[in-house]
Order: sequence, then structure tokens, then C-alpha cells
Amino acid sequence: MLAVDDPLIPQFHKDDAHSGVTITEHSHHDTYEAINPRKLNLAGKSVFITGASRGIGRSIAVSYTQAGVAFLALAARGSMDDTVKAIEKAAAEVKKPAPTLLRLTVDASDPKSVEAAAAKAKEALAGKPLDILVNNAGVLEPNAVVHESDPSDWWRTFEINLKGVYLASRALIPLLLEGQGDRTIVNLTSIGGILVMDGMSAYNTSKLSVCRLTEFLAQEYRDSKLVTMAVHPGGVVSDMSLSLPENLHGAITDTAELVADSIVYLTREPQHWLTGRYVSVQWDLTELEAKKDEVVSKDLLKNKLMV
Repeated sequence: MLAVDDPLIPQFHKDDAHSGVTITEHSHHDTYEAINPRKLNLAGKSVFITGASRGIGRSIAVSYTQAGVAFLALAARGSMDDTVKAIEKAAAEVKKPAPTLLRLTVDASDPKSVEAAAAKAKEALAGKPLDILVNNAGVLEPNAVVHESDPSDWWRTFEINLKGVYLASRALIPLLLEGQGDRTIVNLTSIGGILVMDGMSAYNTSKLSVCRLTEFLAQEYRDSKLVTMAVHPGGVVSDMSLSLPENLHGAITDTAELVADSIVYLTREPQHWLTGRYVSVQWDLTELEAKKDEVVSKDLLKNKLMV
């Protein structure tokens, strides 16, 4: 991850939570033609998405449908009916076959629930590997300074945001490794992981931990060519984001389509040069790709202690 005093991010101010951390000249708050999933061909690919019942998760499922994936496993605690309708509508609009769908009711923080979902995915794939895992499920604790916070709310944030990523990765990596081609895990993190903001000690620390876990996955499975990325989804309107203090609502600037299309674009083929790294959907991804050699040679976009 970039350090806050890195020269690549001159417009980031340590005391301004609304400032952007960027490595590209141009930024985006809505989807754009270069990452249009309708232009991609992910036919035959299989994808597992957590938190797929609404919001960003639903949009991710729609974007993968527009790119023509063959199989979508939709995992969430709530009903997937609206997500399924959105997928069917998207497939009809782009005139591509609708993916085979697997609906899974899952508690992301419960090992047995996650393991059962992974077993059902393996059965549904019938000998085929999983290509892409998107760990999207997340929660935000009520805003409170530490001594006024509720311990249950505080720890529940880690249970979903961090333990949930760990459990899904643990359960599904064997299914990813069954394949010989695409093997990608996208973990939804947040710019909050590199910011210290009053009243958000659980959320921000859990998202920082997601970045480090992503690096561990890259390190431990490097010989298996598993690609892992920690992706910041920007600020999208949702019940969760609107629960932030009003002074932070100015950061809610992005569409769910930007997030979804960016993730599909980033997983269209294995991005080995980005494995273990932090990526923001607000960055211009074509400009980011042009910086590939610099990112790799300087080992940028990872957690570092600057001394």
C-alpha cells in the first residue's frame, strides 16, 4: 500500500479524510468505456460472489453476466430474488446466455456455513474449477470513539470484514487451485484502511487487515499462480455508507457500476503483476496498466512502514 507521504500521491492530505489517494492522472466516479464488460468475453468462466443480494454485490453479478460468464455462485444472508432478476435482464439485454446460477444462504462469519457453501459450489461445478472469488460482504460499526463503542458491534465488524474474507478464501482456494488457468481472488477493502478517522477504529482497522491478508495469500500461493487483489470500491450510496457521519457524505461519489465493471475488467485475465496489491476503482485502470513496470520494480501499492 502507498505510504501517505509517497510522492505518487501528492494530493493526499493526512488530515483530510475526503482527499483521494491516487497513482493515475485521471480518476473516475462512474463507469467508462475502457472497462465496459459488454466488450469482454468471459465465456466459460465461473465466479463466486459474497454479499451478492444487493448493492455492490448485485452490480458485480450483473457486470459478470454482461461479460458472458458461465457460472455465478451468489452467496448472502438475504434473498437473492432481485439479484437473479437483474442478472436475467442483463443477459437478455446483451444477448448472451444467462449464467448458471447457484443461490447460497451464507453467514460469512460462520465456518460451517461457509464450508457448506463451498461444498455446494464444488458439486454444482461438477468437476470444473472455480476461476474467480469476489469477497464483497462487509459491515460498518456505528460511529463511536473507542471508550463509547459497543464491544459486540466492534468485533462483529472484524467477524464479517476480515474473518469472512479469511473463511471464504480458506474454503474456496482448493476449488480455485483445481484449475490450470484463471485463479483470482478480489477482496473488497477500503481507503479507510489507510486512514485514521475518529469513530471508525473497527472498520478501518479491519480493512487494513484485509490488505495484509491479501498480501499473505499472494505470498503463500505464489507457486500456484493465484492472483489476489485488495480493491477499494470508492464511495457508493448504500445503507452502510449513509450511516457514516454527515461530514463524510461528501466522499460518497461513485456508482456501483464503476465498482462492478472495474472488478470484471481486473479479473478478465490473471493480473499477476497486481497480486497482493491495493487498487482503487477510482483510478483510471488503463493508466494504471501503463505504470505496470514502475509498480512492480518499486513494489508499490502494498503495506509499508516508512522510516
